[in-house]
Amino acid sequence: MEKQNRFYSDVVIIGAGLSGIDMACQLQRQLCVSDYVIYDRARELGGAWAANKCDFSASPSQCLFPSQKEILSYIQRVARTNHVTEHVRFQTEWKGAQWVEASGTWHVSLYNLRTGEEFFHEAKVLVSAVGGYTNPKLPILPGLETFDGPVVHTAKWNKEYDLRGLNVAVVGNGCSGSQVVPAVIDEVSSLTQFIRSPQYYVPMPMGNYRFGKVLRACFSYIPLTLLLIRWLVFWILDTTLGQFYNDSKGDKLREERASRSRKYITENAPERYWPLLTPGYDLGCRRRILDNDYIRSLRSSKMKLVKDSILQVDSKSVVTGSGDKYPVDFIILATGFEFTQWKADSVIGRRGKSLKQLWDDRGGIGAYKTVAMNEFPNMFYLLGPNSGSGHTSVLFAIECSVNLVIRIARPILQRQASIVEVCKGAEIEWCDTIQTALSKTVLTRSCSNVSCVLTIAMNHEPTDDLQCSNIPTQKTDGISFHILSAH
Repeated sequence: MEKQNRFYSDVVIIGAGLSGIDMACQLQRQLCVSDYVIYDRARELGGAWAANKCDFSASPSQCLFPSQKEILSYIQRVARTNHVTEHVRFQTEWKGAQWVEASGTWHVSLYNLRTGEEFFHEAKVLVSAVGGYTNPKLPILPGLETFDGPVVHTAKWNKEYDLRGLNVAVVGNGCSGSQVVPAVIDEVSSLTQFIRSPQYYVPMPMGNYRFGKVLRACFSYIPLTLLLIRWLVFWILDTTLGQFYNDSKGDKLREERASRSRKYITENAPERYWPLLTPGYDLGCRRRILDNDYIRSLRSSKMKLVKDSILQVDSKSVVTGSGDKYPVDFIILATGFEFTQWKADSVIGRRGKSLKQLWDDRGGIGAYKTVAMNEFPNMFYLLGPNSGSGHTSVLFAIECSVNLVIRIARPILQRQASIVEVCKGAEIEWCDTIQTALSKTVLTRSCSNVSCVLTIAMNHEPTDDLQCSNIPTQKTDGISFHILSAH
């Protein structure tokens, strides 16, 4: 289809989740920029919290772990209060983007899912705020297309599904699997969960603690209370970082926590499942699972935990590699997500080189301080490569990245510069530092489905590593950039 319409904004943001909303809020608050647009392929604002409607926490309001409904409501309220909602264009998918040297702008290719129209949106600054929990990872199960009942990934859950009296199969035992099982076990006739390998389960001593009236009043009338609690949570989580390192202290910490996990299993899970709940790999290799109800739900007479490969899916059953056949009416795929949000094939930078080609040349995915790449000026990733961690809040990583992008993009959006681009040497040095640091941790040990990455130096101190060659440069707050061309 011919691409016809073209629009212009100073900033185009892809993704209307927490990252995109935070980026928009800070553009307005710190730079007084209102000429921006957010595109999202969903029908509503909220990102992963809008897409993953399977609210398996079922928690009360004003509690330590609020429900999906509460979190989504909060996100949307923040967007409305800060007038972000009016900048969002829904049901529009990002197809790619190309840097145009002559104009010093990005031409972002978009597709309207309602009308089928393709169009361009031109921008000085392009920000990808897509996030990792975007594209569901679907397993290859022979015969799945012949199954008579619904097959649903947890990220595509519909609250209208009625599982009462059905034989349900859950494929996967990661974080999603451990939430969906206790949420549906009381409704179903039977539940068979197919797993590949054990996980480490961490008990939540406080459970889903509900804040009392006095504490909630402090939240409302003494804002410092919330700030203190936030920093307390951050400090507690940050103290767990040491367990990832390959040294005597790290080994001791991991063994202590692994021992607690094993004790938790033997005290709470049926004995017949102990071998299926005791990992043989080092703790920290995969994401640990905070457990509140899953292990307890394994005691249900309706529950069957199976560590066997799925050989075939028939119209009304699942057949395993050992020849066992399980009657199934409904299949839930709790199989995680593909990390394909980068659009690496279709993001084209200088000299017509794609992001995938750049990463292939460099020997792997990476970005300077997780947000910027050489040869891709004026473009930034939020929750970019190596921005997540296995021990603390992803929201902290988002906020650090947003603040860094604001500082880098400031001269462009204040019309003091036209282009900002990270030095190749600085980017390579940063990525090498990350890989060297990772090599000293348990995260690089042999373990399938590695999902944890260690974040290094997220403080984002002022840097002199942003530059452009052969063109006069200027420095503000340690950031080098192109002088804005006269018009």
